Amino acid sequence: MEKGLFSYIWHHSKMQQLFLLVLSVAAMPFYFYSLDIPKQIVNEAIGGEDFPRDILEFEFDQIAFLMFLSGVFLLLVLVNGGFKYVNNVYRGIVGERMLRRLRFELISRVLRFPLPQFRKTSQGEVVSIVSLETEP
Repeated sequence: MEKGLFSYIWHHSKMQQLFLLVLSVAAMPFYFYSLDIPKQIVNEAIGGEDFPRDILEFEFDQIAFLMFLSGVFLLLVLVNGGFKYVNNVYRGIVGERMLRRLRFELISRVLRFPLPQFRKTSQGEVVSIVSLETEP
């Protein structure tokens, strides 16, 4: 068993941790662009004066441009929510797996105790000790 909790987690869930890192980095551009869209809505769509505008070979007047930016903002909010949902669910799955692995390893270590030690303590007490030690 590793000496520290960080090294134990890294040893047993390296690929899952890297996947979470890649997922978080992939979510960053969508997050930052969703913070910039409201500024564009206020400054360019509502307060802008040079209309019609050409975007992706389409011509927009002021109201259509405002609706386009609002739709993009809604889409980005949904994408960010999806990234957060997947990240939180996967992080919970990885955490539960690590907790289960740690508990199994602690129980296997407890079972290495000499047999007279088990006559003094009950099975429920051993399970309670292991679950209380790993819960925090």
